[in-house]
Amino acid sequence: GAIKGATATHLQSKAGNKPQVTKALDALLQGLSVVAKKAADELGPGATEEQIVKRTITMNVFHSINFLLQYSSLIREKVASGEVEIQGGVYDLESGEVEFLGPSPAQASLVKSGAVLPPSLAK
Repeated sequence: GAIKGATATHLQSKAGNKPQVTKALDALLQGLSVVAKKAADELGPGATEEQIVKRTITMNVFHSINFLLQYSSLIREKVASGEVEIQGGVYDLESGEVEFLGPSPAQASLVKSGAVLPPSLAK
């Protein structure tokens, strides 16, 4: 639901229809639309909305993992020591199956990150 909404928000924005932010869900969708934009750019101009949604879902899994690795020193330490693994996955609501994606491709570099707060919280 949210990823499909974020993709629709991105496509509306791309078409010149700037979506109004009137509630928290709209703000969330705009934030996720950044991931949808990356997916759409990666797939190219011929991609369908369905293809963009599918790619955005996968990219959002890694985006979330990367956020945790980048901004949590505790998680970085546990992953670096091998005590914890972070594996991405996508749950299909219709079939009940889980597609395991593995660790983030950016994990090795993010474990070395020194950031402690996301830019939105740093003041």
